[in-house]
Amino acid sequence: MTDFLEIDEKQKTIKKLNLENFSLENLNQYILELNEEIVRVKGEIDLKKNSIIEAEKYFK
Repeated sequence: MTDFLEIDEKQKTIKKLNLENFSLENLNQYILELNEEIVRVKGEIDLKKNSIIEAEKYFK
C-alpha cells in the first residue's frame, strides 16, 4: 500500500491523496489495497479485544 500512501510518522496519520490525478486502474488498485488494510486492521482489533478478555479473567 505504500505505493499510494504518504505516512506522517510523527503524528501516526496518513496524508490524504488528491485522487483526481489517478487513472481508473490506479483507483481500482488503491481500493484493493485499502480493503486489504481494512482486513489487517480488523485482525489487529480482534487480537487486542481477545487480549483484553484474557486479562479481565485474571482480575475478576
